[in-house]
Amino acid sequence: MLMFKLKRAAYVLLASSLLIRSIGELHALAPPTPAEGNLNAETFAQIGKQIKPQLGESRWMEVPWFLDLHEAWQKAAAEGKPLFIYSSGGATGIGDC
Repeated sequence: MLMFKLKRAAYVLLASSLLIRSIGELHALAPPTPAEGNLNAETFAQIGKQIKPQLGESRWMEVPWFLDLHEAWQKAAAEGKPLFIYSSGGATGIGDC
């Protein structure tokens, strides 16, 4: 009984994978859809202006970040403020925090 179920599951898996593959090949044979308009120097410059960060969009770049942990600790202690440490998996230049 168990062998029958395993064989049936294998056949169903094989049939479904063949069906999915044939659908993928049919999609690959379809002609590509044309792009909306052509990319030339004028439209390239216009799109470039649109995707660049505008004034005020990257406010985090205006924050005076410290890369030296000791220097940041001294400034925070002098101003009586807490220290905020941001690290992304040790991939920063200052090592693991």
